[in-house]
Amino acid sequence: MSAKAKQSNKSADKNANDRNDAASKDNDAEKANPQWKLINHEQINTLLDLTVEQVQLQFEVILGLKNYQTCLKEAALLDYFVSGFWWAREMNYTCQQISFIMALLQLLLDNIREKQMPFVDNLNEFAKLISGTRQSPSPEVDSLLDAEQAMSITDYLKCSLFQNYQLYEFLLNRPREELLLGKKRTIEVISSADCGAPLEEGMNTDVYLHYMTPVDQHEELTQGQRTSQEEDGEGPGETGLQQEKENKATEFEGFNVQDVKDVLGDLTKEMLGDLQAEFTEKLRVQEESFSTRLDPLKQPANSYTS
Repeated sequence: MSAKAKQSNKSADKNANDRNDAASKDNDAEKANPQWKLINHEQINTLLDLTVEQVQLQFEVILGLKNYQTCLKEAALLDYFVSGFWWAREMNYTCQQISFIMALLQLLLDNIREKQMPFVDNLNEFAKLISGTRQSPSPEVDSLLDAEQAMSITDYLKCSLFQNYQLYEFLLNRPREELLLGKKRTIEVISSADCGAPLEEGMNTDVYLHYMTPVDQHEELTQGQRTSQEEDGEGPGETGLQQEKENKATEFEGFNVQDVKDVLGDLTKEMLGDLQAEFTEKLRVQEESFSTRLDPLKQPANSYTS
C-alpha cells in the first residue's frame, strides 16, 4: 500500500472519530439538557407572541386534547402544560430553556403515568436533571441554567406538581367509570273535571272553545267552522262578523210593525195603570189626613180637657 493511501485512511479514520465524538457529546448534552419533542424552537418563538388564550388553543392541538371541556383528565393536563409554558414566558427564559422546562414537565408526568414512580424516586429524578443543567457539556459552552434559575424552577414544580403529587397519581392511574346523572321530576296537572268550570261569559270565546269545551264538541265546532270558511272563502274574522249579524237578524224573524206596536201598547197601558192606581191611593190618604185636621168633631174625645 502506498504512503498516500495510508495517509488517506488515517484521515478518514480521524474524521469518523471526530464525528463519533461530536455525536457522543450531543447525546450527552441531550441527556443532560433534554428538549421537548413536540415543538421546536421556532414554534416556541411563535407561541411567545400570543396571548394566554391563543396559547391554550395551540396546546390543544399540540397535545391532542379534544375533550378537555368534558374530561377532567384532559382539562388538568392542558392546564398543567399551559401554566408551565406561561410561567417560563413570564420569567423571560430563552427558547432552549423553555423547551427544557416543557420536557421536564413531560418527563415527570410520564414517570407518574407510565412508570407509576413514587414521589421520592420522581423527586430524585428531577434533582438529577436540575443538577445536570448546572454542568456545562464542554468548556466552550455555558451551562443551560444558572443557580437562580434552577432554584426558580424547583420552587415552581414544588408548588405545582410535587405539592399535589397524590392528586396527579389519582388522576393518571385510577380508572374512573362514566356516570350518567339524571333526576326524575313528577309534575301533577289539574284536570278540568276535578274543579268547577268558569263561566262562559267570563272569558273570551276562542279561549273557552279551545280549553273548556269537551273534546268531541270542540272538534265538531272546529270542523264545522273550517268547513264553512272553506265554502265561503272567507277568513276567520269575516266569518265571525257575518255569523253575529245573522244571529241578530234571526232574533226578529216572524214579527211585523203592527206586532211591535201592539206589544208596546200593552206594556204602556199596564205601566200607566199601575202608576194611576198608586197616585189615586196616595191622593186619598192625603185628603183624609187634611179633613181630619179641619173638623174638630172627628178628633178623639180624650183630646179635650174637662
